[in-house]
Amino acid sequence: MRIAILLVLIAISATTETHLTAIKQLREKTRITPFSDYFYGMLELHQSSKLGEVVSIVQSMLDKLIAASGANEAEHSAQQANYEQQITKLENTLETTESELSSVNQQINDLTSDLSSLTQSLSFQGQQLLLLSSQITQLSDNHQEEVRVAEEKLNNNSRYLAAVKEVLRFLSDTLLGNVSLIERERAIEAAKQSLGDKHPISIMIQMTSQYDDNTIRRVITKLEGIAQNVQDRLDAINTSSTNSEQQYQTLRSQFETTYSNLDKDKQFNQRQATAKDNDLASAKRRQSELQELIQTSKELLDQTRIAQDNENTSYTSKRSHISEEISIVQSALDLLSQLPAQ
Repeated sequence: MRIAILLVLIAISATTETHLTAIKQLREKTRITPFSDYFYGMLELHQSSKLGEVVSIVQSMLDKLIAASGANEAEHSAQQANYEQQITKLENTLETTESELSSVNQQINDLTSDLSSLTQSLSFQGQQLLLLSSQITQLSDNHQEEVRVAEEKLNNNSRYLAAVKEVLRFLSDTLLGNVSLIERERAIEAAKQSLGDKHPISIMIQMTSQYDDNTIRRVITKLEGIAQNVQDRLDAINTSSTNSEQQYQTLRSQFETTYSNLDKDKQFNQRQATAKDNDLASAKRRQSELQELIQTSKELLDQTRIAQDNENTSYTSKRSHISEEISIVQSALDLLSQLPAQ
């Protein structure tokens, strides 16, 4: 605008001395600025143009300044609206992001608490499984020992019963049977050769063979009582073994069922822990993303507000400058309108 004024005023001559006096008076009433000093200086230097031409040129300048002021206002309004839109969008984004971050933080706290509980449960369940496994092993070992002892008792008593029955058979068939003395001696000798001289049955046969029939019958009666007692013991051992086996199988089944159920619970908790651990990792990644987004949004919001403030400052300065130039040109135009026509 100043270059335009210079080009216009070079072609303009100042008017009469009266004009110069009026311009000087106006200059004295106007605040000195680079533009006012320049503008009035140009009017004073060029004194040959006709008043109508000067008025027309000054009016054109005033119109351009007013148009520039309007354009400045429109540009300012548009930029402010754009800044406000950006700020609103950033504020909404920041509010939404902070709200989501709050939810994610709560989710992380909940998952951390859940994982802590699950870890404790898994540890306890692992200890219980080890204890149950040890108890099952101990139960099996005890049962095997009971079976071994029972079999040993069964075998011992069975051999004892067989021996007693053999003696009874020999006593009944050989010593009391309708056999000759020679056949009896042969049977005793055969038993000794078969069992050995020091075998208890051989010794008992040899001793008993020296008794009379009545004594042998009393021995047979006692031996039959002994055989019945041994048979009763064998029956009791078999019954006890059967009951023990049933109790063992029942107890072992209970232990194994408890172990199986606890192991299933532990596996379920392990799957839950794995899933929650994955969820926690995802939540922490999202937390990091949201924190970065919040930081970026805050920085953009600050930058946008600073840019808005800078634009306001620039607008205010430019508006003041244009208003001042309009005031100067308007004052000059008013002055020119008061001068007598040439």
